[in-house]
Amino acid sequence: MEIIQIEDADLQAIEGKRCRIFQAKSQPLTAEVIKADVENYHRKRVIIICNTVSQAQGLYRDLVELNHQDTFNITLLHSRFLPEHRAQKETFLKETFAENWQDDGTCYVLISTQVIEAGINITCQVMHSQLCPMNSLLQRAGRCARFLDEHGTVCIYRTVEVNQTYAAITTADLDPESTESTDKKISFLPYPKETCELTWQVLTAHTDSNQVNENVGFRTEEIWINQVHTAEDLLQQQRRQNNQMQFEQHFEAAFIRGEQSDANELIRSVDNRSLFIWEETGFIDYEEKPIDPRQLMAFSVPLTTLFKVWREFKNIEFGADWIFKRIERPKGKAETYSQPVCIEIKTRESLISSIQILVNHRYVSYDEDIGLLIGVNEFGNGFVSPPKPQRPMTSEYRYHMDTYVGHLGCMWTCWSNQFQTTRLKNGQPETTIYNSVRNELLSAGTKLIKNKIVPHIQESEAAALFELLVFFAIFTHDLGKLQIKWQEVMRGWQAIAHHQFQSHNPKQHLLAHTDYNPEDNNQKIALKTYEKQHKRPNHAVESAYLAQDILNQSLVPLLRDHFAADTEQIQYIRHTVIMAAGRHHSAWAGGWSQADIAKIKSIALHPHAQQAIAQSWRGMTRFLNSSLPLTAANLSKNIYPIKKDFDLNKLNDVDQLEYLHLYLLVVRALRLCDQRSVQL
Repeated sequence: MEIIQIEDADLQAIEGKRCRIFQAKSQPLTAEVIKADVENYHRKRVIIICNTVSQAQGLYRDLVELNHQDTFNITLLHSRFLPEHRAQKETFLKETFAENWQDDGTCYVLISTQVIEAGINITCQVMHSQLCPMNSLLQRAGRCARFLDEHGTVCIYRTVEVNQTYAAITTADLDPESTESTDKKISFLPYPKETCELTWQVLTAHTDSNQVNENVGFRTEEIWINQVHTAEDLLQQQRRQNNQMQFEQHFEAAFIRGEQSDANELIRSVDNRSLFIWEETGFIDYEEKPIDPRQLMAFSVPLTTLFKVWREFKNIEFGADWIFKRIERPKGKAETYSQPVCIEIKTRESLISSIQILVNHRYVSYDEDIGLLIGVNEFGNGFVSPPKPQRPMTSEYRYHMDTYVGHLGCMWTCWSNQFQTTRLKNGQPETTIYNSVRNELLSAGTKLIKNKIVPHIQESEAAALFELLVFFAIFTHDLGKLQIKWQEVMRGWQAIAHHQFQSHNPKQHLLAHTDYNPEDNNQKIALKTYEKQHKRPNHAVESAYLAQDILNQSLVPLLRDHFAADTEQIQYIRHTVIMAAGRHHSAWAGGWSQADIAKIKSIALHPHAQQAIAQSWRGMTRFLNSSLPLTAANLSKNIYPIKKDFDLNKLNDVDQLEYLHLYLLVVRALRLCDQRSVQL
């Protein structure tokens, strides 16, 4: 990790004459406090940030009630709005709380949650914030006096209080049984209490000092961050070191085997659940389309909120017979079957283990001003989960016949050159300029090889080596398409496409792709019928297997004699290319086991395969670094018997991590070239 120091001259340019002061407030944050501050200081742009959605909703209702004469223009923003309503609000806020905003006599108030901590470029004169950890607080404060020459005040409160009428709303996200304290008034959920208390100590010390009315700039913020978070960060680092083995297990499972649950563990702990709302009719209506949650909008709600609602529901005497149901895919049905199975949630453990949850519509309401409300005291207003917007998407790609030699040539062009093309985006033609993949990835590949893999070579040699590995990945990734059976099937379809749908004549070419227009329904039916009778063999792992022959002839001698690589380096570098070829369609392809070998038995190549390979070699190597003593290579057999296991998972060890990174760069280059080549 590199720590970048910011020079004073740079800070002066960034901060200019901007002035932002901080004040810790002893009283609770209420609607009355906000109103008094607006009136006393004639505010026109005010932002209030609460820690939870429910607190923001309660404060919003209080302030609306105080706004008898429409003195304020109040906006509420949090994560429980439908995307279309949230987008409308954000557009309004960007225009109203903008740099150089104009005073039209109205006071604009935004009540929000952490959703505005990043990504929304707005500013205000005063910010009222509930206490949170220092790093989050300074992130929030970035929306107060955000631009050069602005002056602003950030007021921080330990608690948020609303009138009794809306008290239940305010605590909807706070479940005492889930917090570190049963005292709701000192709960700082979703943040840890210890960090918030430490932040409060720093803020009150500043408020009691002589600097309280002075600008708090970057240098002071640095000191505050170190005071609050250094110990916590060191502790976190220690925890990571202690859990290193567990981390490595998750890493291997996620990156090598593609386990989604382990990938989630590496990124963050997930403590929200997806909520859906629809009315169960109690009987099956075969005329109605089955409900498919994948097609519906969902709300993401914290588990703490659900715990509280579920516990309160258990305590009421009268009401519906259920409040939450777990949404599951029916067992033993085809994956495309969309009618879900909903099972009542009866225990806290079941609630925790449920990812998609159906909520009884009687306890949910929604409107555009306040968003989603959920609780045993809410009266359902008929809201149900709306469908996700259907994008006017037509097929972006229309496949065209490509010869084997031509396809490799196009891919190598995408590696070397930028080009302009027209592609469909959301059904509309759009001009796109693709940079060369070489420009995008060569620098990263060069640094990795120079710093981690072959440090004794010059940087220019490292660049040449990385480009060579991409060359071999492109050159070998479709060798499996040169199988007799693969060519028979594809040429058979191309002949039909040529005669029935005015497509290209395949002549005697070895093919890499065939013509196919997914928007032509007749062609779609014809292809489906053809594929039922003619199964196309796989080609990716077959390509990786055949690549060994090419690499042994050309890459291995070059690594040994020109780059002075040792046996281990040669083994791993060679395997990065083999992995890239074998996984260019599926990131988790593992190779062949004994069961696969019994089915495959051998790879039989088309009689013209070696001629096509030699032609491709001549065409592509003309653009390689001429200083490399590269030996021309070709497949040495027409039939390759398969007798042993073929394992693509050879880079599992932490000691081989740099080679895994090299593979990721090479396969990235390969996939980009493959995708873009069909748009040339």
